[in-house]
Amino acid sequence: MRNPSRLPPFLPSLLAAAAVLGTSGCGLGEAERARKLRAACADADSSACLELGLRLYHGRQVFMNEAGAVPFLRLACDGGEGEGCFVLGEAHRDGRGVDEDPGRAAGLFERACDGDVAEACGELGALHEAGEGVRRDLVRAADLFERACEGGHAGGCAKLARAFESGRGRERNELTAAGLYENACTAEEASNTYWDACWRLGQLYLSGDDIDRDPARAAPFLEKACDANYGQSCGDLARLHAEGEGVAQDWERARELFYRACWRQHGESCYRVAELYRTGTGGDRDDQEAERYFGRACRLGYRDGCRPPPPLPEDSIAGRG
Repeated sequence: MRNPSRLPPFLPSLLAAAAVLGTSGCGLGEAERARKLRAACADADSSACLELGLRLYHGRQVFMNEAGAVPFLRLACDGGEGEGCFVLGEAHRDGRGVDEDPGRAAGLFERACDGDVAEACGELGALHEAGEGVRRDLVRAADLFERACEGGHAGGCAKLARAFESGRGRERNELTAAGLYENACTAEEASNTYWDACWRLGQLYLSGDDIDRDPARAAPFLEKACDANYGQSCGDLARLHAEGEGVAQDWERARELFYRACWRQHGESCYRVAELYRTGTGGDRDDQEAERYFGRACRLGYRDGCRPPPPLPEDSIAGRG
């Protein structure tokens, strides 16, 4: 986007910085691309300023330099590039390359949101929800989450779902929350970012007040969150396999999942792993490993692990699995 009337005069010092950083760690093709971007940005092309800023901020084809990125992002934002306003807002929110300033972040997110950057609407909503840099307003936050969700941002759908589930900013409605969680969990963009939506949806199918309990429907969502390294979801899925609820009873699989959950900081699952080693369920019996995992459960704050049961006599091995 060329917008000379809105872009301030370019500072020579910024061009010098970009000249050095724009070629660091890249080949001749990238160096030529950086040269063209510098020339275009100096000629008031805000999209070129944006690309330079993003390269420096995220370390794309250059060494990361968040502080060096900020002036380019500011030029891009002032030139009407919504993504520039959004990333600059993130910088002010997190104190990356600039002083931490939630109020300024909120203003930048609002500009980006008004420029149809859906994720910015969600981040502005989060600030309103927390009362950081702006007045706490749960209804306004939910409105912004809805705007982000309608704009195709999975995170906005997940946040709006939480508003419906908790009744904060929206009238409580678990069925609506479930639909929004599913949208967020299955969104192509979500990847591992919104695993919490998958786990929360699984929890609604296991223990929601207004939704019939359905372990079979919960299981695939719990598995997706577990695959994204969320320990509690691995533990919840392990219990389904241990009890044969919604899935085939499989103690070996339960043991594997409890183990994964334990090493993702879920203390109760460490206790369950210890119990399986103690009884020889789902695999070999090993009293030393049982003691080790009871201790880990204790260190992670699961109190029963601090008072472990004694080893079983050799002739009382359960032998399940």
